Amino acid sequence: MMSWSSSQWLFLSFILGQFNVHYVASSWPSTNSSNIQLLGLFENVSNTSESSKVSVHSRAMFKAAVMVSQQYNITIEGQLIEWQSVETGGNTINALTKACQALSISNIVGIVGPQLSREAHLIADLGKTIDIPVISYIVTDPDLSD
Repeated sequence: MMSWSSSQWLFLSFILGQFNVHYVASSWPSTNSSNIQLLGLFENVSNTSESSKVSVHSRAMFKAAVMVSQQYNITIEGQLIEWQSVETGGNTINALTKACQALSISNIVGIVGPQLSREAHLIADLGKTIDIPVISYIVTDPDLSD
C-alpha cells in the first residue's frame, strides 16, 4: 500500500508534468508562416540516432533562437523570422548544393552553420557574394573570423 507522502509526491509530479506539457505545447511556434527564413546547415539532421551531441544541441539552440525572436516579435520587413534546416553530411559540395537550393526557393536572410571549417569556407564565400550574413557556431579556423 502506498503511503500518504508517496501519494502526495506522485500527485505533485503529475500536476507539474501536466503543466510542463501544456506550456511546451502552447508556446511552440508555427512553422513556415513567414517567407523570411534563416537557413541552418547541420552535419546530420534526419538521422538523430547517429548525430553527435554538438549537432543535436546546435539544432536545438538554432530553433530556440528563432522561437525567442518570434516571442519578442522581432521582424524583418514586418514578418516574423522562420527557419529551415538542411543536412550537409559533412560534405563541402553537398553543403553548397543544399544552400543554393534553399536560397533559390526561399527568402533566406541569413545562414547559420555549417559545423565544419572545410564547409564554412565555401559557405562564407557564398554569403559574401550574395550579401547575406553567415555565422558558424563551432568552426575553429581563424581565417573565418571576419
